[in-house]
Amino acid sequence: MFHTENELLQNLIVTSPKSARKKFRESIFESWGWKCMYCDTELTEQTATIDHIKPKFKGGHSTRSNMGACCSKCNSRKGSQLVFDYFNESHPCYSEAKASKIKEWTDQHFVLLSLTPE
Repeated sequence: MFHTENELLQNLIVTSPKSARKKFRESIFESWGWKCMYCDTELTEQTATIDHIKPKFKGGHSTRSNMGACCSKCNSRKGSQLVFDYFNESHPCYSEAKASKIKEWTDQHFVLLSLTPE
């Protein structure tokens, strides 16, 4: 699976963009254990959605560190809110452990890989 955007781009050389995009999304779901990052609901290929942790509407990008596994209920409820405006002590499933995991996820820094052969 893909752990960086560059791995996704490198895979485009040998697969279709649709297939590479699907594998990239699946790698995000796998990283979250196929559970919603907010409520721990078990996800399936049919129920899993991607949440932009910092909404695109507020300047977020479609990068791995800004995309988390989410159930449709939480994704819909969060909408375009910033992550900790939605997921805070008033959220019924809030825990410091989950909040820390989200923070660690968004702080990921990946080394960019060269796309040119050496």
